Amino acid sequence: MLQTTPPLAPPGRIRVLPDALIDQIAAGEVVERPASVVKELVENSLDAGATRIRIDVRDGGMALVAVQDDGFGMSPEELPIALARHATSKLKTVDDLIRIASFGFRGEALPAIASVSRLRIVSRVRGAAAGHEILVEAGRVLHSRTAGGPEGTRIEVAELFASVPARRKFLKRAGTEWGHIADWLARLAMARPEIHLEIHRDERPATIWPACRDRRDRLALLLPEEDGASLIAVDHVTADVRVHGFTSTPEHSRATGQGMYLFVNGRPVRDRLLSHAMGEPYRDLLPRGRFPVGVLFVEVPPETVDVNVHPAKWEVRFSDPQAVHRAIRHAVREAIASRRWLALAPASPRPAGPRPPAEGESTATSLALPLAVGEGQQISWRRAESEAKASRSPTLDDWAFAGGAGTSAAEPESEGRGGDVVAESNGRPVASFGALRLLGQLRASYLLAEGERGLIVVDQHAAHERILYERLRSGWLEAGVARQGLLSPVVVSVTPAAVAAVEESAEAVGRLGFDLEAFGEDALLLRAVPAELVGSDPEALVRDLAEALGEGERGGTAESSAVRWLPVLDRIFATMACHAARRFGDRLPEAEQRAILAGLDTIPWAPTCPHGRPVAILLDVADLEARFRRR
Repeated sequence: MLQTTPPLAPPGRIRVLPDALIDQIAAGEVVERPASVVKELVENSLDAGATRIRIDVRDGGMALVAVQDDGFGMSPEELPIALARHATSKLKTVDDLIRIASFGFRGEALPAIASVSRLRIVSRVRGAAAGHEILVEAGRVLHSRTAGGPEGTRIEVAELFASVPARRKFLKRAGTEWGHIADWLARLAMARPEIHLEIHRDERPATIWPACRDRRDRLALLLPEEDGASLIAVDHVTADVRVHGFTSTPEHSRATGQGMYLFVNGRPVRDRLLSHAMGEPYRDLLPRGRFPVGVLFVEVPPETVDVNVHPAKWEVRFSDPQAVHRAIRHAVREAIASRRWLALAPASPRPAGPRPPAEGESTATSLALPLAVGEGQQISWRRAESEAKASRSPTLDDWAFAGGAGTSAAEPESEGRGGDVVAESNGRPVASFGALRLLGQLRASYLLAEGERGLIVVDQHAAHERILYERLRSGWLEAGVARQGLLSPVVVSVTPAAVAAVEESAEAVGRLGFDLEAFGEDALLLRAVPAELVGSDPEALVRDLAEALGEGERGGTAESSAVRWLPVLDRIFATMACHAARRFGDRLPEAEQRAILAGLDTIPWAPTCPHGRPVAILLDVADLEARFRRR
């Protein structure tokens, strides 16, 4: 007979957990890493009305995190209560829980942090003659006494997870942990330009972000120069949603979604719905695997959004997600359409010739965009008919931070291309590409050669990209990629998180053929590049390299679906090869055309480039004869 109800637990099996264990369980939810500590403490400072905040970090936050503010402060009577679980000044009634406008509100952060560290708080209420100090170690109060100090609060968290070795061993190296801290602080600074922030890391000079009236001035301090220069204003209002901020022009993009900064009611979030909505207007403007840069603020009534669905509050839930998605999509599309360099694509007749695609652009998403647009005209995006057959519209997962599956080298998009993809299933398609009779170049994009079965059409960018990719990969596996020094070093502006990623992967960066070192908190100094990539844009290479390294540390949570099948290093090789390969639209001398064909003979045959586009197709002579009615 089947048992339909679970057996009752023996008497005494169910018990209330000790307070110390409860606090450590809460710490596991709230305190993931040192960046979580910084986030919780700084958010408390903001809720306390602070206008100036100083953050000190040592050893990536594992040795010390200290946050000092000029906020309201806490009285001697309030300090012990602040360390009790679920004690907060931000909620009073159930109605307050429905309309949350503050950052911290659950009262879990301080007791959870105190249970896994050595915590010291010195606070002085505004107007008070003296302050008060309380010291807690592993959840036990060691002393509580009067102390001097400026108005406001200073909280020090030392030796994080020292009492929980099992948790501490899962922390990354100091540079990686600092990268997470720097990333969150940059997001906060974007959201609150009116706050003065001063950041001290180990023994390095302080990074100071002074208060700004104009958010664009604050972004100029936070974003790499090239990102900041590409931004255009966004402002769109509906009945229940306002979307404002900045987004990038289609000429500028990144290899990952790390440059998409999203905020809901001033709170930094990482949300699949919002990232998809921001990327949707770009799907016909950017090649697959490229992402826009932008800083978007979404404002909705507090009662229409739930900010309590994630322990770290990174995710939110909307009562009407489709309305929010639609508002963001329209806001970004309007901003892009407002630029006069975008043009109205005529419905008929078709342009006499195609425009050369932008650098790195996939042939499957090339658009015909004339040069001017009149006042009040609406922008329409239209693929050329033949290209539409060859393309796949990106899905939600193409723009999301995780999930989904994209096109890989194992899945070339071959349908409707007017010829057979020269595939590996039949082995190497020709005895030698270099031995083929070269007929020339078509539209500065395709190499035409005569084979035994018919006409072989080679995508010059995909072929060259595959050659460079295989050479970089084999060089790495053998002894490291050969490098060539630059005549003069190049300073590349990047984010602090990118600097940390490069520092933490110094050995891998060297084997990739780069000579890179930190140049302050937000720049890298480049002295050498891979020899195979000489002539390409070194700054773009360094930025994409740093982003790919950062993705590796984060476990690939923001990867482009187009290259999700590649391991971290292979993604780096693919990005480097794509930057250095001859572009779609470059007119090549005959010698260079032959060199690309011959280069295909020097690598293991693969039917696609690393991003999934076919390298070559065959127009069979039998098909040609049938079309000309010769059989």
